Amino acid sequence: MNIKNLEIFYKENKKTAPLLIFIHGAACDHTLWCYQNRYFYNLGFSTLTLDLPGHGLNSSKALSKISEMSSLINNLLKELPQKNIVLIGHSMGSLISLDIASLKPTKLKKVILIGASYPMHVSKDLLNKSKNNQEEAINDMINWSLPSSIKLNGANLTGLNLSNLVSVIMGNTPNGVLHKDLLACNNFLLEDEKIQSIKLQFTIIAGEKDIMTPIRGSESLLKLLPNVSLTSLKNIGHFHTLENPRGINKIIEKSLEI
Repeated sequence: MNIKNLEIFYKENKKTAPLLIFIHGAACDHTLWCYQNRYFYNLGFSTLTLDLPGHGLNSSKALSKISEMSSLINNLLKELPQKNIVLIGHSMGSLISLDIASLKPTKLKKVILIGASYPMHVSKDLLNKSKNNQEEAINDMINWSLPSSIKLNGANLTGLNLSNLVSVIMGNTPNGVLHKDLLACNNFLLEDEKIQSIKLQFTIIAGEKDIMTPIRGSESLLKLLPNVSLTSLKNIGHFHTLENPRGINKIIEKSLEI
């Protein structure tokens, strides 16, 4: 379903059930959340995954700013029937979630950031490579993102070669989109006062071996956000939702307790 340049995948339980909205990261799509979407729907939550413009099944032109992406999703929030919404964002999606929270939509109740780093600095080498050779940039990102144990054991999920899976997801991204995404992340900043004014409960989930968005990248958010907690997963890199879906689901489930 395409709504205002967003390709959405909406699974509704009762309209009174909290709605979880999952926002993917750079050069990824809604399939990043396959284990979370099914799990939380079966627990009774409504769920919504999406493909941002230029990603996955969304053929709309890719956007170049985090604020443009967050504006699309914030407008979607206004149209949804649920009054209890939780945003869950990974990497670039964590910045989008933070930006939406700063707009203070009345329906938004909690925010969960996975692989969050603020500011999210991207190296000049990776920016240049993503511009000139997206395929090589994706291969580098996968190699940096997945610890050796995960590459060997496939996140302990039978029959899954995680490196290949991530390569397929990111490899489907049209040329030029990764560069736009990384540049948008690198350029995104909010005024400290704007972040400090967000009163919502935040949960940050980090990977102990995440090189792309290391734990230290979340420290500024721990200082700025008035209501925030941080949990680190051992031996996990940057693709947390696929590397340790059970661990991620457990942390999210605990965060959703009211």
